[in-house]
Amino acid sequence: MKGRLFTLVNAENEADVFAWGMQITTAREQEAVTYCRNPVTNQTVFGLHSNAESALRRYGTTFRLRLVWED
Repeated sequence: MKGRLFTLVNAENEADVFAWGMQITTAREQEAVTYCRNPVTNQTVFGLHSNAESALRRYGTTFRLRLVWED
């Protein structure tokens, strides 16, 4: 099993982090876990996605975001 960290950031301001995440890859599959706070309610939100790009597509429908790998 291998983990790779990433952030979802504001498309125009990389310092404005929307979510932190980790993509986990095994010999058979890949998935990603994200952590963020809802900007309206300030509630903690955890997400499970098929990969980091899937997380970006999910949250990117509401917010202008881009994916940054933390290598």
